[in-house]
Amino acid sequence: MRIREGELQAIAAALTHALEQQDSVRLKVKAHVVQARIVELLARNFEAARALEAEAERMAETHSKQLVGMDFRKIVQGMMERLARDRGFPL
Repeated sequence: MRIREGELQAIAAALTHALEQQDSVRLKVKAHVVQARIVELLARNFEAARALEAEAERMAETHSKQLVGMDFRKIVQGMMERLARDRGFPL
């Protein structure tokens, strides 16, 4: 899934605002600093998910001759789930 920088910033702003409004957190730094960190963490997570999917696709292509007749996307999804579970990566 591709997500644009602007979308990440909007998510981070909404999350920071919601946490402040609900008195869930009390910020020790300016909100824009927290939002920038959230954007960084989300971007890193999405990039890791893309890398995981790319690896699963490579594995599926390698094994596709053995898995004739199966849906390629289902194979990739299964491999992604297995890789994520093995690495402790939440999908």
